[in-house]
Amino acid sequence: MLACLPPGEGPTLYLDVALLRHTGILEQLAGKPSGEDPEYRRFVEASGFDYRRDLDAALVQWRRGTALVVLKGRFDQARLEDYAGANGGQCVRSFCSLAGSVPERRISFQPLGGRLLALSAGTDPMGAAAIRENASQPGFVSPGGPAWLSLPASSFRAEPDLPPGLSLVLESLQGAQRALLTLEIHSDGLELALTAPCATSGKAQGIADRLTGATSALKDLIARSGRSPEPASPAAALAGGTFRVEQTVVRGRWPLSRELLEGLGK
Repeated sequence: MLACLPPGEGPTLYLDVALLRHTGILEQLAGKPSGEDPEYRRFVEASGFDYRRDLDAALVQWRRGTALVVLKGRFDQARLEDYAGANGGQCVRSFCSLAGSVPERRISFQPLGGRLLALSAGTDPMGAAAIRENASQPGFVSPGGPAWLSLPASSFRAEPDLPPGLSLVLESLQGAQRALLTLEIHSDGLELALTAPCATSGKAQGIADRLTGATSALKDLIARSGRSPEPASPAAALAGGTFRVEQTVVRGRWPLSRELLEGLGK
């Protein structure tokens, strides 16, 4: 799926939806079907596609406001094309383009081999055309597991829309070549694991020290607030991080509560 993306890089998220569905985590993240957006329910009725049932894996890469997506699952191409046409879109030789929910967003999609579907959402009405089999050589090896997020070095900066704790973590990673966050399922719960390779052991140690300092600062902020954070809050998860250095690689772990996953689905 990574090789289907065009050359370039950006934050990349992978979800093994089939595994998340099997373990019950998908329902925790997504919430109950009764809470879904009515527009999405209309899409399900018209297209016959429901991610809860038909999606097995999803890979999303963000580049300058455009989401490039590779989906693996069961798709009824004829019904998807009918849906596009009924909503003002056009389809030519199985390639479809239609308007998104806001004027500046265009959605395009096309089928690939092996039960894969290419999809793009952004300013380019033909964005999905760049997604094809063997489009590029991936710049990193995917770690496997139910979910992971790969962040290139250009992502290590604070953003105004991010929670303060998460911004501190991203800024602390400056100097790493890449950061890979992987969801791990254990018998006693879930963990988010960090792997951040660096050019030298000195850089790795500096990043680990900054991450430890950022975690301590977050704990101090929580303590000064006079109340314990809710188990479902991201702050509680970030404050539980621990870090170490293995040669030139920074490794970290954050325990994740079930309450946090359920909160994300609300």
